[in-house]
Parts: sequence; C-alpha cells; structure tokens
Amino acid sequence: MPLAVGTGVVVIVVAAAVVAVVLIVALSMRGRQTRGAQRRGEARRDLESARERAEAAERDRDDAAQQSVAQQTDETES
Repeated sequence: MPLAVGTGVVVIVVAAAVVAVVLIVALSMRGRQTRGAQRRGEARRDLESARERAEAAERDRDDAAQQSVAQQTDETES
C-alpha cells in the first residue's frame, strides 16, 4: 500500500510540474507576441513620421524653386 501512495504522489507532482512548465511557456510566448506587436507599431509610427517629414521637405523645396524662378523672371523683366 505505501508504494501505491508514493507512486500517486509522484504522479501528482510530475503532473503539476508539467502544467507549470506549459503555463510558463505559454505566458512567455504571449509576452513575445505583445512585444513584437509593440515594435511593429513603433516602426509603423516612425515610418509615417518619416513620410510626413519627406513630404514637408519636398513642399519646401518646391516653394523655394518657385520663388527662385519668380525672382529670376522679375529680374529679366526689369
């Protein structure tokens, strides 16, 4: 009888250890997914910000070019 009780205790302890390992692995994977999603979100925001800066720089360059052409036109007409 004591062997059966000891075996039962070992089985319960092993089962609890397996459940604990599975839980730890599942939570670790979930955390990795969350961090990956955050990094992708940050990259997306950075890309959008870079696009906005590039568009603003392009507008500024176009404005400067138009002003330069207007000045040259005024100088030739004078």
